[in-house]
Amino acid sequence: MKDHAGDLLGAAGSVVGVVFSVFTVGLFTFYLTANGPQIRRVLCSRMPPERQRRVLWAWNTAIEKTGGYLYSRGLLALINGGLMFLTLKLLGVPYALPVSLFVGVVASFIPIVGTYLAGAVPVLVALAAVGPTAAVIVLVEILAYQQLENYVLSPRISQKTMELNAGVAFAAAMAGGAVGGFIGVFFALPIAAIIQAFLSTYSRQYDVIESDLTQVDQPKLPTTGPGQQ
Repeated sequence: MKDHAGDLLGAAGSVVGVVFSVFTVGLFTFYLTANGPQIRRVLCSRMPPERQRRVLWAWNTAIEKTGGYLYSRGLLALINGGLMFLTLKLLGVPYALPVSLFVGVVASFIPIVGTYLAGAVPVLVALAAVGPTAAVIVLVEILAYQQLENYVLSPRISQKTMELNAGVAFAAAMAGGAVGGFIGVFFALPIAAIIQAFLSTYSRQYDVIESDLTQVDQPKLPTTGPGQQ
């Protein structure tokens, strides 16, 4: 027991540190939101009108992108975690609620690698607690849900919230994790979306030269024959 006391204390300290960081960020965000108009008036009072318009546009874009990101990711986490909870409960796998919460949050808020990290946990728990058949069923549920999310849920939910290239999202998450740990990963994607919005608004775009290297295959739309609606 004494040999593992240091490990337990270290793990507890890490959990407390994460909780404290989340609480600090949440408290700062609350005060910043509550006093937003006063802060914006103070900042804008030091700028000429044209710069004020640009700053207010940037501020509004940041709010929209961050809110859209949290909404879309939170909704996907709720759907993913809820389906996983039902699957684990039907199979009789223990710790269904905490495992489902972990799967929903990690898979939704950490791009690309989060899906594999989150999916490994319920499969291992089901394998250890129930058996290989339950583990295979959980794995099938994870693969089926990922197809549903990638081709149906995520495009429709993200269409009106935050559009971000998968490669850019992965690079932003890696950079945010290297700088600020879990909190950095959490805020990396909305920051990347804000930067992308700024570049798309202020950068100049040109017509792309047609080439085999720039050709994008468009999906074929279903055709309706005579008598079809």
